[in-house]
Amino acid sequence: MLKSYPIVLFFLLSNVISAQITLTHNIGNTPIKTDITSCQYEEAWARAFTLADFGISTADQFIITSGQVAISNSYDGARLVFNFYSLNSEAPEKNPQRISYGNLVFAPEIGDTPEIVQIDFSTPITVPAGVERILVEVTQMDDIYNDDYKEVLIAGTAFDNDTSWFKGCREYYTHTSTENISPAVPDANFFINVTGEIRNIASSGSSVTVSHNVCDDLIETSIHSCSSSYIYWARDFYLEDFGISTNEEFVITSGQVGINKVGWLPEISFNVYAIDDNFPSSFSETTLIGSSQYQELSPNIDRNSRIINVNFETPVVVPAGVERILVEVHKGIVYGDGLAFIAGSSQDTGVSWQRGCTRTSSEHDFGLNEYVSTVDFGRPDAKFYINVTGDVNHVTNNFSMNISNVCSDFLKEFSVAPATNIASIVWNFGDAASGADNNSVDVSPFHDFSSDGTYTISATVTANDGSTEVLTETIKAKEPPNAYGIDNVYACEDSFNTGISSSFNLGQVTQQVLGGQNNMKVTFIDGSGNEYSTLPNPFTNTIRDQETIRVRVAHINNLCCYSETTFDLIVNPIPDLSSVSDLFMCSNDANGYATFDLEQVQNDIINNGNATLVTFYRENGNQIQAPLNAVENLTMNEEEITVRAFENSNNCYNETTFKLLVNSLPVAHNLNMIIGCDDNNDGISEYFDTSTIVSQVVGDQEGMLVSYFDTNGNSLPSPLPNPYTNTLANEETITVRVTNTQTYCYDETPLILKTSKQPELNMPSIVYACGSDNGFASFDLSQIESEIIGNQTGINLSFFNANGDQLPSPLPTSYENSIAWNETINVRVENSINSLCYAETSFDLIINEPPTTILEPSYSLCHLEPSLVIQVENDFDYYSWVYEDDNIISETYEVELINAGEYTLTIGKTTNGIYCENKYNFEFLRSAPPTITEVRHKGISDNNFIEIVATGDGDFEYSIDGINYKESNYFTDVLGGNYIVMVRDKNGCGLDSEEVTILDYPKFFTPNNDGKNDYWQIYGIDKFQNSYIYIYDRYGKLLAQLSPNDLGWDGLFNGKQMISSDYWFKAYLENGNIFSGHFTLKR
Repeated sequence: MLKSYPIVLFFLLSNVISAQITLTHNIGNTPIKTDITSCQYEEAWARAFTLADFGISTADQFIITSGQVAISNSYDGARLVFNFYSLNSEAPEKNPQRISYGNLVFAPEIGDTPEIVQIDFSTPITVPAGVERILVEVTQMDDIYNDDYKEVLIAGTAFDNDTSWFKGCREYYTHTSTENISPAVPDANFFINVTGEIRNIASSGSSVTVSHNVCDDLIETSIHSCSSSYIYWARDFYLEDFGISTNEEFVITSGQVGINKVGWLPEISFNVYAIDDNFPSSFSETTLIGSSQYQELSPNIDRNSRIINVNFETPVVVPAGVERILVEVHKGIVYGDGLAFIAGSSQDTGVSWQRGCTRTSSEHDFGLNEYVSTVDFGRPDAKFYINVTGDVNHVTNNFSMNISNVCSDFLKEFSVAPATNIASIVWNFGDAASGADNNSVDVSPFHDFSSDGTYTISATVTANDGSTEVLTETIKAKEPPNAYGIDNVYACEDSFNTGISSSFNLGQVTQQVLGGQNNMKVTFIDGSGNEYSTLPNPFTNTIRDQETIRVRVAHINNLCCYSETTFDLIVNPIPDLSSVSDLFMCSNDANGYATFDLEQVQNDIINNGNATLVTFYRENGNQIQAPLNAVENLTMNEEEITVRAFENSNNCYNETTFKLLVNSLPVAHNLNMIIGCDDNNDGISEYFDTSTIVSQVVGDQEGMLVSYFDTNGNSLPSPLPNPYTNTLANEETITVRVTNTQTYCYDETPLILKTSKQPELNMPSIVYACGSDNGFASFDLSQIESEIIGNQTGINLSFFNANGDQLPSPLPTSYENSIAWNETINVRVENSINSLCYAETSFDLIINEPPTTILEPSYSLCHLEPSLVIQVENDFDYYSWVYEDDNIISETYEVELINAGEYTLTIGKTTNGIYCENKYNFEFLRSAPPTITEVRHKGISDNNFIEIVATGDGDFEYSIDGINYKESNYFTDVLGGNYIVMVRDKNGCGLDSEEVTILDYPKFFTPNNDGKNDYWQIYGIDKFQNSYIYIYDRYGKLLAQLSPNDLGWDGLFNGKQMISSDYWFKAYLENGNIFSGHFTLKR
């Protein structure tokens, strides 16, 4: 297959923007629900488009401005992302290359009726020239703020004309046709489309693209960027090189720049300057002609470079007379680090410039306004991808020439605008070698140039008003190279069913595709998308079975002008020898030799291995001759045979080896008879112990397999179930086979199974005993064994507690339970000649709880009362009330207590045939009323106290206010005053009281007539009527004299208020005691 690609650099480069084109495979615009289901994880839906099917050639850029996807169900704000990829092969799952990523749109809430969601890209997506196919992917992204993201479903249309592709759900990691997912959805018909404009980079005329880049093959430049800093990238252009004369103005309407990586929120704008031949030293921002608006860059641009197209909101007009311009791209900052890196092209024809944040390899920093070529700071291959496009308007001409410049067969189309004003036209194509075809009078002629070269085109136009203009343009014409056809190459696969061969001979491919052409660059692209400048020889295919190699032939100085062809690497399969395996035979004579059938091996290979001829060879290299069905090994025990299988149709063969193996028989050792327990005398036992069969029959042999067969030769489970149940009553013979797992040779021996009788058991009764409060007691088990087995002999008994621990056998006649209140003893009774012949039962040991009642530990009664009667429940079988002198005072449920002392109550009751008793001790107290013998107290101190001393045999409590009582007779921190102290019997046997006075005085007073602390007086002095108190100031001056009946000192002396200060007093009590102290007057 041969293709030519019309992408070429001319002396004049210009472009044309076409009308809107929509890429779609859907038929109709009415979305419907599909059978696609959602999953718990991120998923993507995609469509692949061949651009040529929509009139977009490889000479065109396709600038995508909007997209649509139909959704059948979503929540409000569902996150949908449009991503774009170029495809190097026919299928999207093979190495798609990212063009643009992360173009986000939010879906509305969509219920049962599908809706179309529209996205208008804030930054148009530029598909570079040279791309043949693209993949448009819509990703339904995780939403950390909404768990309903997984409920978003894509819609389709009833009909379409291509394949829908699916990826995601942590199951499909490459794009997979919806026909091949599970469950398959062949009619998914995803509604996905994009709309944009064609930008033809190979047209010339009034619309011109000014660029030094050759092709749209963007590369990483390794040019640094700076965070939080401006940077400027630029290209300089002589307008005459692009056919723009000094009589023409250049109206720039758009610009393009290649971006390689982006940080957080940078922005770009285009600035156009007029410069002279002294640039860069003469550069000044004052020569600015005009600028574009700023355009923010998406942070989703990564190392897959992307062309950013900026349509100028206000065109920049380069006036006539300007010969040289500088196109500058300013990288600004919206917010954040503002990082962005410029991309370049693999070929160009000019110099790349940079200013701002520029550093050379010697760490020299240039000024912010100083332009430096990338060569001067160590990046000669940067080749910045920067261009601008606009219209050329002649300031005096009324007409303009357009040239459609096709890189194929030298064919060009010419036109002049406006055509409606043309009366006649004469064309001269400057191609004298074309003879009569060098001239034309057609308004829009074609011309096929005769050879590569530079041509000056002139058009003499006569207008409708009779005026005449001569238009001229200069172009370079270059024929694309030929990519001559290459025959498919065949090779035998290396290993069966791999589809891979490392022996493809591609030594003549380059010569074949060039056909003698020189100055060409040949590029090979394998089926996996890998590129080679020279194919390895021999070559190993990367796609199994059949791989298409694409070969591109381009002019070495213009890689965009190329042709392509393809050829296939076809892997011829080799015969299948996977079924060949070692042959085993058992040597009955133990001599290491046996006879083998190789004819069966041969037939299997021919019938199943796609072979036409099969031969066998011994270790010495000699071919084994017929007959093949009786071949004896020549080497004792083991011989290696080589088998070779040929497929004559493709001259491929395969070979492998196998062994003829002769092995001796194993030994099946004799087995002892096994006795099983017959629990119902039917001759059948479920208790044959087979656990030792394998060790007995195999012995010390290793690598043995043991199998079993009944008397009819039927296979039994291996290993035998343990325990095993016989199928023949009373006695059964089983054949035991021992097989060597390496040789499959075997030996056999019989195994005899016989049944024996199972012991018979009686269900023992529950055993009861009287217990203490802790639930433990001794049980009489002297009759338990005879109760269980009666008079049977040849029996072994075993006893176990609830934890499975074995107990003594026989059990002690007096047994103490180990679990409180209720314990179960398990019993196992075995046939003494066969432990597997056993029966099991259990019996319970239950503690009768002792009879209980409620008695107080102590009862009290005043001496004044004659007696106290107490009672307990009346449903016990026995009562005994005993005084401390061992006399029984009552044998009923009640008793009359008269004498103080210790008492004991014994109660008894018969339960479960066992009589049990319980005892309770209590005391009976008689109390006499209390008598206060002394009241000790202290006042006028830091710790005033009262201590009450009383006599009596009761239980007393004490109070100094007659309200609050406590058990302690000692009261601390007592305030001064008069108290009636009391002591009383807790059981109500009387009380006693006495009056006491505690003298004390306040440490301060505040005579301000607020009703609080207005007077100073000694507390409790009223009990000492013949007492006197004298008050002095700090100098010893007498200020007041108080008697016990006075209200107190009011802070006045001779009617005047005394100042805040400390004052002294001396008290003379009637009992002759004198004490003094001081206090504070506060105002």
